[in-house]
Amino acid sequence: MRIAITGLTGFLGYYVAKRLFERDVQIQAMIRNDSKTLHLSDYQKKITFVRGDLTDKETVGKFVQGADVVIHMAYERKGATFQEAANKDLKRFVEANLFGSIELLEASKQAHIRQFIFISSCAVYGHIFPHIKLDEFHPLIPDSNYGAYKASIEAFCHAYFTTKAFDTTIFRPVGIYGINPHLAHSAWYHIVKDIKHGCNIEVSGGGKIVCAENVAQAIDLAIDNKETSGKIYNLVDFYADNMSIARIAKELCASNSHISGTPKQPVNTIDNTQSRMLGVRYTGIEGLRRYIQELLRCM
Repeated sequence: MRIAITGLTGFLGYYVAKRLFERDVQIQAMIRNDSKTLHLSDYQKKITFVRGDLTDKETVGKFVQGADVVIHMAYERKGATFQEAANKDLKRFVEANLFGSIELLEASKQAHIRQFIFISSCAVYGHIFPHIKLDEFHPLIPDSNYGAYKASIEAFCHAYFTTKAFDTTIFRPVGIYGINPHLAHSAWYHIVKDIKHGCNIEVSGGGKIVCAENVAQAIDLAIDNKETSGKIYNLVDFYADNMSIARIAKELCASNSHISGTPKQPVNTIDNTQSRMLGVRYTGIEGLRRYIQELLRCM
């Protein structure tokens, strides 16, 4: 099987490459001219890199040629956060991400692929209706440009699916955590680092999280799986407040840090029943503890 993947050199891409390396697949990865690939060296014998971006129609066409499955994870943000990139230069954001994604969908149709997997985001929900279950059928009212972009591409995916161009599968992860190849970009890096060094810290906030390995697992389970055709899956494990993160780090490294702040509670709960039925086995609090332990070890 040949799989064409965008965003493979990114944080999530590393975990996807690691997961798919065990399968009988060949990977075509579209990467930008300035992308680094050293962190993928262990998996490189199964990867063919195609230099270019989604704004180049000719390159996109060549990229998907011969592919059975396309996995679209790429998001141009040039070092900014996901939300900042969507607000900084709106024209470039739309050209590179929205128009580029549509170009990829159309090229995939022309190449007669079997399946298109899109990594969306729970940011598509935006406004949450308190009396409506927050599952995959909750109305989408994005409250950010980023969420609006993801929701737009979801709509195009549905259109291509209903016209029988190819099967589509959509994943909506929440905040993804895991060891980043660029270590300092790992989730909660600065909190854990300060704890390890014995600093007194004040923490606040929190968010819904999912382990990168679980997202890669979900993608793996969906590949060439007819049961996922036309479906959407929330990918969420649980809510973690930053106070809990700091306390786990303090316990694991026996730090003398004093932690202050007020634990934050979630406002709503995102349903993950469909992803569990798919076969995703969330790592839970023990997975989070293992991650923090590994982060401490890597520092």
